[in-house]
Amino acid sequence: MIVLGINETHCATAAVLRDGRVVGCASEERFTRLKNDAGYPRLAIDALLEECGLTPADVDVVALAGARAASREWLNRVLHDEAYAREYYGVSLPSPWRALGRRARKLGAKLGLADPSRGKFGISQGERLGFVTDHLGIPKDRIVCLDHHTCHAAAAYYGSGFAGKDALVLTNDNSGDGLCATASTGRGVELTRHEAAPSAPGSLGAFYSFVTLGLGMKFGEHEYKVMGMAPYASEKHALRAEAALRRVFDLEDGRPALFRWQASGERYPLLLETTLGLRFDAVAGGAQRLLEDIILRWGRLMHQRYGGGRVALGGGCFMNVKANMLLGQEEWVEELFAFPSCGDESNAVGAAYLAYLQECAKRGVTGRVEPFGPAYLGNRVTDEDAEAVIRARGLEGRYKIAFQDRIEEKIAELLVSDGVVARCAGRMEFGARALGNRSILANPSDHRVVPLINRMIKNRDFWMPFAPTILAERAADYLVNPKGLASPYMMLAMPTRPEAREALVAAVHPQDGTARPQILERTWNPEYHAVIAEFERRTGIGAVLNTSFNLHGEPVVCSAGDAVDTFERSGLPHLAVGHWLISKK
Repeated sequence: MIVLGINETHCATAAVLRDGRVVGCASEERFTRLKNDAGYPRLAIDALLEECGLTPADVDVVALAGARAASREWLNRVLHDEAYAREYYGVSLPSPWRALGRRARKLGAKLGLADPSRGKFGISQGERLGFVTDHLGIPKDRIVCLDHHTCHAAAAYYGSGFAGKDALVLTNDNSGDGLCATASTGRGVELTRHEAAPSAPGSLGAFYSFVTLGLGMKFGEHEYKVMGMAPYASEKHALRAEAALRRVFDLEDGRPALFRWQASGERYPLLLETTLGLRFDAVAGGAQRLLEDIILRWGRLMHQRYGGGRVALGGGCFMNVKANMLLGQEEWVEELFAFPSCGDESNAVGAAYLAYLQECAKRGVTGRVEPFGPAYLGNRVTDEDAEAVIRARGLEGRYKIAFQDRIEEKIAELLVSDGVVARCAGRMEFGARALGNRSILANPSDHRVVPLINRMIKNRDFWMPFAPTILAERAADYLVNPKGLASPYMMLAMPTRPEAREALVAAVHPQDGTARPQILERTWNPEYHAVIAEFERRTGIGAVLNTSFNLHGEPVVCSAGDAVDTFERSGLPHLAVGHWLISKK
Protein backbone atom coordinates (compact mmCIF):
# COMPACT_ATOMS: atom_id res chain seq x y z
CA MET A 1 0.00 0.00 0.00
CA ILE A 2 1.30 3.44 -0.95
CA VAL A 3 0.31 6.47 1.15
CA LEU A 4 1.31 10.04 0.36
CA GLY A 5 1.43 12.33 3.40
CA ILE A 6 1.35 16.10 2.92
CA ASN A 7 1.92 19.10 5.17
CA GLU A 8 0.78 22.42 3.62
CA THR A 9 1.80 24.89 6.35
CA HIS A 10 5.19 26.58 6.62
CA CYS A 11 7.95 24.30 5.35
CA ALA A 12 5.51 22.35 3.17
CA THR A 13 6.58 18.71 2.98
CA ALA A 14 5.64 15.43 1.34
CA ALA A 15 6.28 11.89 2.60
CA VAL A 16 5.83 8.52 0.90
CA LEU A 17 4.93 5.46 2.98
CA ARG A 18 5.13 2.00 1.43
CA ASP A 19 3.49 -0.79 3.47
CA GLY A 20 4.09 1.04 6.75
CA ARG A 21 7.67 2.16 6.00
CA VAL A 22 8.73 5.71 5.15
CA VAL A 23 10.62 5.51 1.86
CA GLY A 24 10.64 9.17 0.87
CA CYS A 25 10.36 12.58 2.53
CA ALA A 26 11.35 16.05 1.36
CA SER A 27 10.31 19.68 1.80
CA GLU A 28 9.23 22.04 -0.96
CA GLU A 29 11.78 24.69 0.00
CA ARG A 30 14.60 22.51 -1.29
CA PHE A 31 13.17 22.66 -4.82
CA THR A 32 11.76 26.21 -4.99
CA ARG A 33 14.79 27.59 -3.07
CA LEU A 34 12.44 29.71 -0.92
CA LYS A 35 13.15 29.21 2.77
CA ASN A 36 10.21 27.54 4.58
CA ASP A 37 8.08 27.65 1.43
CA ALA A 38 4.44 26.91 2.26
CA GLY A 39 1.38 25.48 0.53
CA TYR A 40 0.86 22.38 -1.58
CA PRO A 41 4.34 20.80 -2.13
CA ARG A 42 3.98 19.97 -5.83
CA LEU A 43 7.71 19.83 -6.68
CA ALA A 44 8.57 17.72 -3.63
CA ILE A 45 5.81 15.24 -4.50
CA ASP A 46 7.03 14.93 -8.08
CA ALA A 47 10.63 14.41 -6.98
CA LEU A 48 9.71 11.76 -4.40
CA LEU A 49 7.47 9.78 -6.73
CA GLU A 50 10.27 9.72 -9.30
CA GLU A 51 12.89 8.78 -6.69
CA CYS A 52 10.69 5.94 -5.38
CA GLY A 53 9.81 4.69 -8.88
CA LEU A 54 6.12 5.49 -8.46
CA THR A 55 3.40 7.17 -10.49
CA PRO A 56 0.31 8.95 -9.14
CA ALA A 57 -1.72 5.89 -10.11
CA ASP A 58 0.25 3.86 -7.55
CA VAL A 59 -0.90 6.05 -4.64
CA ASP A 60 -3.71 4.46 -2.63
CA VAL A 61 -4.37 7.29 -0.17
CA VAL A 62 -3.38 10.94 0.16
CA ALA A 63 -3.29 12.23 3.76
CA LEU A 64 -3.40 15.96 4.45
CA ALA A 65 -2.16 17.08 7.86
CA GLY A 66 -4.57 19.47 9.53
CA ALA A 67 -8.33 19.90 9.51
CA ARG A 68 -8.01 23.17 7.61
CA ALA A 69 -5.41 24.95 5.49
CA ALA A 70 -4.31 28.56 5.10
CA SER A 71 -3.41 29.94 1.69
CA ARG A 72 0.16 29.68 0.45
CA GLU A 73 0.12 33.38 -0.42
CA TRP A 74 -0.70 34.38 3.14
CA LEU A 75 1.69 31.92 4.80
CA ASN A 76 4.61 33.05 2.66
CA ARG A 77 3.68 36.70 3.22
CA VAL A 78 3.95 36.24 6.99
CA LEU A 79 7.27 34.43 6.53
CA HIS A 80 8.92 36.70 3.96
CA ASP A 81 7.23 40.12 3.88
CA GLU A 82 8.89 41.90 6.81
CA ALA A 83 6.54 44.91 6.79
CA TYR A 84 3.45 42.70 6.80
CA ALA A 85 4.91 40.39 9.47
CA ARG A 86 5.57 43.39 11.74
CA GLU A 87 1.97 44.50 11.31
CA TYR A 88 0.58 40.96 11.78
CA TYR A 89 2.51 40.34 15.00
CA GLY A 90 1.82 43.82 16.37
CA VAL A 91 5.42 45.04 16.38
CA SER A 92 4.73 48.52 17.75
CA LEU A 93 4.04 50.40 20.96
CA PRO A 94 0.71 49.84 22.73
CA SER A 95 -2.28 51.54 21.14
CA PRO A 96 -5.84 51.73 22.58
CA TRP A 97 -7.26 51.91 19.03
CA ARG A 98 -5.44 48.74 17.97
CA ALA A 99 -6.56 47.00 21.16
CA LEU A 100 -10.14 48.00 20.37
CA GLY A 101 -9.72 46.62 16.84
CA ARG A 102 -8.40 43.34 18.26
CA ARG A 103 -11.44 42.98 20.52
CA ALA A 104 -13.72 43.77 17.58
CA ARG A 105 -12.04 41.04 15.50
CA LYS A 106 -12.54 38.50 18.30
CA LEU A 107 -16.22 39.41 18.57
CA GLY A 108 -16.58 39.21 14.78
CA ALA A 109 -14.91 35.79 14.80
CA LYS A 110 -17.35 34.51 17.45
CA LEU A 111 -20.25 35.70 15.30
CA GLY A 112 -18.70 34.20 12.16
CA LEU A 113 -18.33 37.63 10.56
CA ALA A 114 -14.55 37.99 10.55
CA ASP A 115 -11.30 36.10 10.84
CA PRO A 116 -9.77 36.28 14.34
CA SER A 117 -6.29 37.06 13.02
CA ARG A 118 -5.13 40.22 11.33
CA GLY A 119 -5.14 39.72 7.54
CA LYS A 120 -5.17 35.90 7.76
CA PHE A 121 -7.17 33.93 5.26
CA GLY A 122 -7.57 30.26 4.49
CA ILE A 123 -8.71 28.25 1.52
CA SER A 124 -11.86 26.20 1.17
CA GLN A 125 -11.73 22.43 1.50
CA GLY A 126 -12.79 22.17 -2.13
CA GLU A 127 -9.83 24.27 -3.25
CA ARG A 128 -7.54 22.37 -0.92
CA LEU A 129 -8.54 18.97 -2.29
CA GLY A 130 -8.47 20.40 -5.78
CA PHE A 131 -4.70 20.89 -5.61
CA VAL A 132 -4.36 17.12 -5.13
CA THR A 133 -6.91 16.03 -7.72
CA ASP A 134 -5.65 18.48 -10.36
CA HIS A 135 -2.03 17.49 -9.80
CA LEU A 136 -2.26 13.73 -9.27
CA GLY A 137 -5.64 12.83 -10.72
CA ILE A 138 -6.59 11.12 -7.45
CA PRO A 139 -10.32 11.24 -6.64
CA LYS A 140 -11.43 13.12 -3.54
CA ASP A 141 -12.72 9.97 -1.85
CA ARG A 142 -9.10 8.80 -1.56
CA ILE A 143 -7.99 11.97 0.27
CA VAL A 144 -8.24 12.27 4.05
CA CYS A 145 -7.68 15.30 6.32
CA LEU A 146 -6.27 14.54 9.75
CA ASP A 147 -5.93 16.45 13.02
CA HIS A 148 -2.73 18.47 13.35
CA HIS A 149 -1.60 17.29 16.79
CA THR A 150 -2.62 13.69 16.14
CA CYS A 151 -0.21 13.81 13.19
CA HIS A 152 2.56 15.12 15.48
CA ALA A 153 1.84 12.32 17.96
CA ALA A 154 1.75 9.67 15.22
CA ALA A 155 5.10 10.76 13.77
CA ALA A 156 6.66 10.71 17.24
CA TYR A 157 5.28 7.38 18.43
CA TYR A 158 5.28 5.29 15.26
CA GLY A 159 8.63 6.75 14.23
CA SER A 160 10.24 6.08 17.61
CA GLY A 161 11.23 2.47 17.22
CA PHE A 162 9.74 1.60 20.62
CA ALA A 163 8.43 -1.52 18.88
CA GLY A 164 4.85 -0.98 19.93
CA LYS A 165 5.66 -0.81 23.64
CA ASP A 166 3.75 1.59 25.88
CA ALA A 167 4.99 5.16 25.67
CA LEU A 168 4.00 8.63 26.82
CA VAL A 169 3.57 10.75 23.69
CA LEU A 170 3.86 14.52 24.10
CA THR A 171 3.25 17.18 21.45
CA ASN A 172 3.88 20.88 21.91
CA ASP A 173 3.98 23.70 19.37
CA ASN A 174 2.74 27.20 18.57
CA SER A 175 -0.74 26.18 17.40
CA GLY A 176 -2.47 23.69 15.15
CA ASP A 177 -6.22 23.07 14.73
CA GLY A 178 -6.80 25.16 17.83
CA LEU A 179 -4.42 23.24 20.11
CA CYS A 180 -0.88 23.84 21.30
CA ALA A 181 -0.12 20.65 23.26
CA THR A 182 -1.38 17.11 23.82
CA ALA A 183 -0.54 14.12 26.00
CA SER A 184 -1.30 10.60 24.75
CA THR A 185 -0.38 7.01 25.36
CA GLY A 186 0.95 4.90 22.53
CA ARG A 187 0.34 1.17 22.80
CA GLY A 188 0.83 -1.25 19.91
CA VAL A 189 -0.58 0.63 16.92
CA GLU A 190 -3.07 2.60 19.03
CA LEU A 191 -2.77 6.20 20.17
CA THR A 192 -5.04 7.31 23.01
CA ARG A 193 -5.19 11.03 23.71
CA HIS A 194 -5.67 11.93 27.39
CA GLU A 195 -5.70 15.69 27.34
CA ALA A 196 -5.12 18.64 25.04
CA ALA A 197 -4.30 22.29 25.71
CA PRO A 198 -6.09 24.89 23.57
CA SER A 199 -3.84 27.55 22.10
CA ALA A 200 -6.23 30.44 22.80
CA PRO A 201 -5.06 31.06 26.41
CA GLY A 202 -1.47 30.91 25.17
CA SER A 203 1.14 28.48 23.89
CA LEU A 204 4.73 27.82 24.84
CA GLY A 205 5.75 28.03 21.20
CA ALA A 206 4.13 31.44 20.74
CA PHE A 207 5.74 32.74 23.94
CA TYR A 208 9.23 31.75 22.80
CA SER A 209 8.58 33.09 19.30
CA PHE A 210 7.47 36.47 20.65
CA VAL A 211 10.67 36.64 22.71
CA THR A 212 12.54 35.89 19.49
CA LEU A 213 10.67 38.73 17.80
CA GLY A 214 11.34 41.06 20.71
CA LEU A 215 15.07 40.39 20.32
CA GLY A 216 14.90 41.58 16.72
CA MET A 217 14.82 38.17 15.03
CA LYS A 218 12.27 36.31 12.90
CA PHE A 219 9.18 34.85 14.55
CA GLY A 220 8.88 31.15 13.70
CA GLU A 221 12.38 30.81 12.26
CA HIS A 222 15.11 32.18 14.52
CA GLU A 223 14.14 30.59 17.84
CA TYR A 224 17.25 28.43 17.62
CA LYS A 225 19.32 31.62 17.79
CA VAL A 226 17.75 32.53 21.11
CA MET A 227 18.59 29.05 22.40
CA GLY A 228 22.18 29.49 21.17
CA MET A 229 22.51 32.89 22.83
CA ALA A 230 21.03 31.84 26.18
CA PRO A 231 24.18 30.28 27.74
CA TYR A 232 26.08 33.57 27.36
CA ALA A 233 23.92 35.24 30.03
CA SER A 234 25.21 35.19 33.59
CA GLU A 235 23.07 33.15 35.97
CA LYS A 236 22.24 36.26 37.99
CA HIS A 237 20.87 38.17 34.99
CA ALA A 238 19.14 35.12 33.48
CA LEU A 239 17.33 34.44 36.77
CA ARG A 240 16.16 38.04 36.92
CA ALA A 241 14.83 37.84 33.36
CA GLU A 242 13.17 34.49 34.04
CA ALA A 243 11.32 35.93 37.03
CA ALA A 244 10.14 38.88 34.96
CA LEU A 245 8.94 36.69 32.10
CA ARG A 246 7.16 34.29 34.47
CA ARG A 247 4.94 37.17 35.55
CA VAL A 248 3.48 37.26 32.04
CA PHE A 249 3.60 33.58 30.99
CA ASP A 250 3.50 30.25 32.84
CA LEU A 251 2.05 26.74 33.09
CA GLU A 252 -1.20 26.14 34.99
CA ASP A 253 -1.52 22.54 36.15
CA GLY A 254 -5.29 22.02 35.89
CA ARG A 255 -7.05 19.44 33.71
CA PRO A 256 -6.07 20.00 31.04
CA ALA A 257 -2.82 21.71 31.94
CA LEU A 258 -2.75 25.11 30.25
CA PHE A 259 0.02 27.29 28.88
CA ARG A 260 -1.30 30.74 29.67
CA TRP A 261 -0.40 34.39 29.31
CA GLN A 262 -0.66 35.71 32.84
CA ALA A 263 -1.21 39.33 31.80
CA SER A 264 -3.55 40.77 29.23
CA GLY A 265 -2.54 42.95 26.31
CA GLU A 266 -0.83 42.65 22.97
CA ARG A 267 2.04 40.19 23.18
CA TYR A 268 4.88 42.21 21.66
CA PRO A 269 4.36 45.41 23.71
CA LEU A 270 3.75 43.26 26.80
CA LEU A 271 7.12 41.54 26.44
CA LEU A 272 8.88 44.84 25.68
CA GLU A 273 7.53 46.34 28.89
CA THR A 274 8.35 43.19 30.88
CA THR A 275 11.97 43.08 29.73
CA LEU A 276 12.65 46.82 29.86
CA GLY A 277 16.14 47.42 31.24
CA LEU A 278 17.29 43.81 30.79
CA ARG A 279 20.26 42.90 28.59
CA PHE A 280 19.50 41.04 25.36
CA ASP A 281 21.49 37.98 26.44
CA ALA A 282 19.69 37.96 29.81
CA VAL A 283 16.33 37.97 28.03
CA ALA A 284 17.44 35.00 25.93
CA GLY A 285 18.73 33.21 29.02
CA GLY A 286 15.56 33.93 30.99
CA ALA A 287 13.28 32.77 28.18
CA GLN A 288 15.27 29.56 27.77
CA ARG A 289 15.20 28.87 31.51
CA LEU A 290 11.44 29.44 31.61
CA LEU A 291 10.82 27.21 28.61
CA GLU A 292 12.94 24.43 30.13
CA ASP A 293 11.18 24.73 33.48
CA ILE A 294 7.72 24.61 31.89
CA ILE A 295 8.54 21.61 29.71
CA LEU A 296 9.99 19.72 32.68
CA ARG A 297 7.05 20.52 34.97
CA TRP A 298 4.54 19.65 32.25
CA GLY A 299 6.38 16.41 31.39
CA ARG A 300 6.46 15.35 35.05
CA LEU A 301 2.78 16.17 35.43
CA MET A 302 1.81 14.15 32.36
CA HIS A 303 3.93 11.23 33.60
CA GLN A 304 2.27 11.37 37.02
CA ARG A 305 -1.17 11.32 35.42
CA TYR A 306 -0.66 8.84 32.59
CA GLY A 307 2.58 6.93 33.24
CA GLY A 308 5.13 5.93 30.64
CA GLY A 309 8.89 5.65 31.04
CA ARG A 310 9.41 5.76 27.29
CA VAL A 311 8.74 9.23 25.91
CA ALA A 312 8.11 10.25 22.29
CA LEU A 313 8.16 13.95 21.41
CA GLY A 314 6.62 15.85 18.50
CA GLY A 315 5.89 19.48 17.64
CA GLY A 316 8.09 22.52 17.13
CA CYS A 317 8.83 23.21 20.81
CA PHE A 318 10.86 20.01 20.86
CA MET A 319 13.28 21.47 18.33
CA ASN A 320 14.76 22.98 21.50
CA VAL A 321 17.57 20.49 22.05
CA LYS A 322 18.56 21.90 25.45
CA ALA A 323 15.05 21.28 26.83
CA ASN A 324 15.12 17.78 25.30
CA MET A 325 18.44 17.13 27.03
CA LEU A 326 17.01 18.04 30.44
CA LEU A 327 13.89 15.98 29.84
CA GLY A 328 16.06 13.00 28.96
CA GLN A 329 17.93 13.41 32.26
CA GLU A 330 14.75 13.02 34.33
CA GLU A 331 14.89 9.90 36.53
CA TRP A 332 11.53 8.61 35.31
CA VAL A 333 12.57 8.76 31.62
CA GLU A 334 13.94 5.41 30.44
CA GLU A 335 14.05 6.12 26.71
CA LEU A 336 13.53 9.35 24.80
CA PHE A 337 12.76 9.90 21.12
CA ALA A 338 12.35 13.34 19.57
CA PHE A 339 11.13 13.05 15.99
CA PRO A 340 13.71 14.57 13.60
CA SER A 341 12.85 18.11 12.53
CA CYS A 342 9.64 17.85 14.54
CA GLY A 343 8.04 21.11 13.41
CA ASP A 344 5.08 21.07 11.05
CA GLU A 345 7.20 19.47 8.32
CA SER A 346 7.10 16.24 10.34
CA ASN A 347 3.32 16.10 10.03
CA ALA A 348 3.63 14.78 6.49
CA VAL A 349 5.09 11.61 8.04
CA GLY A 350 2.54 11.51 10.86
CA ALA A 351 -0.35 11.90 8.42
CA ALA A 352 1.02 9.07 6.28
CA TYR A 353 1.35 6.74 9.28
CA LEU A 354 -2.20 7.51 10.44
CA ALA A 355 -3.80 7.16 7.02
CA TYR A 356 -2.02 3.85 6.43
CA LEU A 357 -3.38 2.37 9.68
CA GLN A 358 -6.86 3.70 8.96
CA GLU A 359 -6.82 2.20 5.47
CA CYS A 360 -5.58 -1.14 6.85
CA ALA A 361 -8.50 -1.17 9.32
CA LYS A 362 -10.92 -0.34 6.52
CA ARG A 363 -9.58 -3.25 4.45
CA GLY A 364 -9.63 -5.61 7.41
CA VAL A 365 -5.88 -6.24 7.39
CA THR A 366 -3.33 -5.86 10.17
CA GLY A 367 -1.19 -2.76 9.79
CA ARG A 368 2.44 -2.79 10.85
CA VAL A 369 4.43 0.44 10.94
CA GLU A 370 8.20 0.59 10.85
CA PRO A 371 10.24 3.19 12.77
CA PHE A 372 11.45 6.25 10.91
CA GLY A 373 15.05 5.03 10.60
CA PRO A 374 17.73 6.82 8.55
CA ALA A 375 16.58 10.25 7.38
CA TYR A 376 18.17 10.03 3.91
CA LEU A 377 14.82 10.08 2.14
CA GLY A 378 15.03 12.80 -0.53
CA ASN A 379 16.20 12.80 -4.12
CA ARG A 380 19.69 11.49 -4.80
CA VAL A 381 22.70 13.12 -6.43
CA THR A 382 24.72 10.84 -8.71
CA ASP A 383 28.14 11.11 -10.32
CA GLU A 384 26.34 11.61 -13.65
CA ASP A 385 24.41 14.57 -12.20
CA ALA A 386 27.65 16.14 -11.00
CA GLU A 387 29.43 15.63 -14.31
CA ALA A 388 26.52 17.13 -16.23
CA VAL A 389 26.64 20.30 -14.11
CA ILE A 390 30.44 20.53 -14.45
CA ARG A 391 30.20 20.31 -18.24
CA ALA A 392 27.15 22.55 -18.63
CA ARG A 393 28.68 25.34 -16.54
CA GLY A 394 32.17 25.08 -18.00
CA LEU A 395 33.81 24.66 -14.61
CA GLU A 396 36.92 22.87 -15.88
CA GLY A 397 38.79 26.06 -16.73
CA ARG A 398 38.01 27.86 -13.51
CA TYR A 399 38.60 25.21 -10.86
CA LYS A 400 40.68 22.14 -10.18
CA ILE A 401 38.36 19.22 -10.96
CA ALA A 402 39.02 15.51 -10.64
CA PHE A 403 37.04 12.29 -10.33
CA GLN A 404 38.13 10.53 -7.14
CA ASP A 405 37.58 6.78 -6.91
CA ARG A 406 38.34 6.98 -3.17
CA ILE A 407 36.54 10.21 -2.43
CA GLU A 408 36.09 9.47 1.28
CA GLU A 409 39.86 9.30 1.76
CA LYS A 410 40.36 12.50 -0.21
CA ILE A 411 37.78 14.39 1.86
CA ALA A 412 39.53 13.23 5.04
CA GLU A 413 42.90 14.41 3.71
CA LEU A 414 41.47 17.84 2.92
CA LEU A 415 39.83 18.14 6.34
CA VAL A 416 43.26 17.62 7.88
CA SER A 417 45.14 19.97 5.55
CA ASP A 418 42.62 22.69 4.60
CA GLY A 419 39.98 22.30 7.30
CA VAL A 420 36.68 22.68 5.37
CA VAL A 421 34.97 20.61 2.65
CA ALA A 422 31.36 20.67 1.44
CA ARG A 423 29.79 17.30 0.68
CA CYS A 424 26.78 16.63 -1.57
CA ALA A 425 26.20 12.93 -2.18
CA GLY A 426 23.56 10.22 -2.14
CA ARG A 427 20.00 10.86 -1.03
CA MET A 428 19.17 14.18 0.59
CA GLU A 429 18.34 14.07 4.29
CA PHE A 430 14.93 15.20 5.52
CA GLY A 431 14.53 18.13 7.84
CA ALA A 432 16.36 21.09 9.25
CA ARG A 433 19.49 19.18 10.30
CA ALA A 434 22.16 18.27 7.76
CA LEU A 435 23.27 14.70 8.45
CA GLY A 436 26.29 14.35 6.19
CA ASN A 437 24.86 14.14 2.67
CA ARG A 438 24.21 17.88 2.28
CA SER A 439 26.77 19.13 4.78
CA ILE A 440 29.77 21.38 5.22
CA LEU A 441 32.39 19.40 7.11
CA ALA A 442 35.38 20.68 9.06
CA ASN A 443 38.12 19.62 11.45
CA PRO A 444 36.47 19.86 14.90
CA SER A 445 39.79 20.28 16.71
CA ASP A 446 40.73 23.45 14.81
CA HIS A 447 39.06 26.47 16.42
CA ARG A 448 40.02 28.58 13.40
CA VAL A 449 37.37 26.93 11.22
CA VAL A 450 34.59 28.62 13.24
CA PRO A 451 35.29 32.21 12.09
CA LEU A 452 36.25 30.88 8.65
CA ILE A 453 32.87 29.21 8.14
CA ASN A 454 30.98 32.13 9.67
CA ARG A 455 32.78 34.79 7.66
CA MET A 456 33.28 33.15 4.26
CA ILE A 457 30.45 30.65 3.98
CA LYS A 458 27.52 30.75 6.38
CA ASN A 459 27.31 34.42 7.49
CA ARG A 460 26.01 33.09 10.82
CA ASP A 461 25.61 35.08 14.00
CA PHE A 462 28.86 34.96 15.95
CA TRP A 463 27.34 33.39 19.06
CA MET A 464 25.87 30.33 17.32
CA PRO A 465 27.67 27.02 18.01
CA PHE A 466 28.36 24.30 15.48
CA ALA A 467 27.67 20.60 16.00
CA PRO A 468 29.60 17.35 15.57
CA THR A 469 28.93 14.07 13.85
CA ILE A 470 30.49 11.39 16.05
CA LEU A 471 31.09 7.75 15.17
CA ALA A 472 28.84 5.57 17.30
CA GLU A 473 31.81 3.50 18.40
CA ARG A 474 33.50 6.66 19.77
CA ALA A 475 30.46 8.37 21.31
CA ALA A 476 31.33 7.29 24.87
CA ASP A 477 34.75 8.95 24.52
CA TYR A 478 33.23 12.36 23.90
CA LEU A 479 29.69 12.51 25.34
CA VAL A 480 28.16 12.23 28.81
CA ASN A 481 25.19 9.99 28.06
CA PRO A 482 24.62 7.61 30.98
CA LYS A 483 21.28 6.31 29.65
CA GLY A 484 22.71 5.65 26.20
CA LEU A 485 20.01 7.80 24.58
CA ALA A 486 20.03 7.57 20.80
CA SER A 487 20.90 10.75 18.91
CA PRO A 488 21.00 9.98 15.17
CA TYR A 489 19.22 13.21 14.12
CA MET A 490 20.85 16.01 16.19
CA MET A 491 17.69 16.39 18.29
CA LEU A 492 19.35 16.22 21.72
CA ALA A 493 22.04 18.30 23.34
CA MET A 494 24.49 16.44 25.57
CA PRO A 495 27.28 17.44 27.94
CA THR A 496 30.74 16.63 26.63
CA ARG A 497 33.56 15.07 28.58
CA PRO A 498 36.10 17.69 29.68
CA GLU A 499 39.01 15.63 28.39
CA ALA A 500 37.37 15.46 24.94
CA ARG A 501 36.71 19.17 24.44
CA GLU A 502 40.10 19.82 22.89
CA ALA A 503 39.24 17.36 20.11
CA LEU A 504 35.78 18.92 19.58
CA VAL A 505 36.57 22.55 20.38
CA ALA A 506 35.01 23.90 17.16
CA ALA A 507 31.86 21.77 17.47
CA VAL A 508 30.73 22.39 21.05
CA HIS A 509 29.00 25.39 22.61
CA PRO A 510 31.87 27.55 23.89
CA GLN A 511 29.93 28.73 26.95
CA ASP A 512 28.41 25.57 28.41
CA GLY A 513 30.43 22.80 26.75
CA THR A 514 27.37 20.99 25.38
CA ALA A 515 27.14 19.48 21.93
CA ARG A 516 24.21 18.70 19.62
CA PRO A 517 25.61 15.45 18.26
CA GLN A 518 24.70 13.23 15.38
CA ILE A 519 25.78 9.80 16.61
CA LEU A 520 26.41 7.89 13.40
CA GLU A 521 26.01 4.14 12.98
CA ARG A 522 27.90 2.76 9.97
CA THR A 523 24.84 0.94 8.63
CA TRP A 524 22.87 4.20 8.46
CA ASN A 525 25.31 5.89 6.08
CA PRO A 526 28.37 3.80 5.17
CA GLU A 527 29.95 6.42 2.89
CA TYR A 528 29.73 9.26 5.40
CA HIS A 529 30.90 6.93 8.16
CA ALA A 530 33.92 6.10 5.98
CA VAL A 531 34.81 9.80 5.68
CA ILE A 532 34.94 10.16 9.47
CA ALA A 533 36.74 6.83 9.93
CA GLU A 534 39.43 7.99 7.47
CA PHE A 535 39.70 11.28 9.33
CA GLU A 536 40.04 9.32 12.58
CA ARG A 537 42.81 7.20 11.05
CA ARG A 538 44.79 10.36 10.33
CA THR A 539 44.05 12.34 13.50
CA GLY A 540 42.74 9.97 16.17
CA ILE A 541 39.51 12.03 16.31
CA GLY A 542 36.36 10.02 15.60
CA ALA A 543 34.23 13.03 14.77
CA VAL A 544 33.88 15.95 12.38
CA LEU A 545 32.20 19.34 12.59
CA ASN A 546 29.02 19.15 10.52
CA THR A 547 26.86 22.12 9.54
CA SER A 548 24.19 22.41 6.89
CA PHE A 549 25.31 23.09 3.31
CA ASN A 550 23.67 26.43 2.59
CA LEU A 551 24.24 30.14 2.86
CA HIS A 552 22.53 31.91 5.74
CA GLY A 553 18.81 32.42 5.08
CA GLU A 554 18.71 29.92 2.21
CA PRO A 555 17.42 26.32 2.21
CA VAL A 556 19.93 23.49 2.39
CA VAL A 557 21.16 22.53 -1.08
CA CYS A 558 19.20 19.89 -2.93
CA SER A 559 20.79 19.16 -6.31
CA ALA A 560 24.28 19.09 -7.77
CA GLY A 561 23.47 22.42 -9.39
CA ASP A 562 22.53 23.94 -6.02
CA ALA A 563 25.78 22.65 -4.53
CA VAL A 564 27.90 24.21 -7.27
CA ASP A 565 25.95 27.48 -7.07
CA THR A 566 26.54 27.74 -3.30
CA PHE A 567 30.20 26.78 -3.74
CA GLU A 568 30.69 29.58 -6.27
CA ARG A 569 28.92 32.21 -4.13
CA SER A 570 30.84 31.43 -0.96
CA GLY A 571 34.35 31.09 0.35
CA LEU A 572 34.19 27.29 0.31
CA PRO A 573 37.59 25.94 -0.79
CA HIS A 574 36.44 22.42 -1.75
CA LEU A 575 33.25 20.72 -2.90
CA ALA A 576 32.77 16.97 -3.18
CA VAL A 577 29.76 16.16 -5.38
CA GLY A 578 29.39 12.43 -5.59
CA HIS A 579 32.89 11.25 -6.51
CA TRP A 580 33.79 14.55 -8.18
CA LEU A 581 36.05 16.95 -6.28
CA ILE A 582 35.97 20.64 -7.22
CA SER A 583 38.58 22.92 -5.63
CA LYS A 584 39.28 26.60 -6.01
CA LYS A 585 42.71 27.32 -7.41
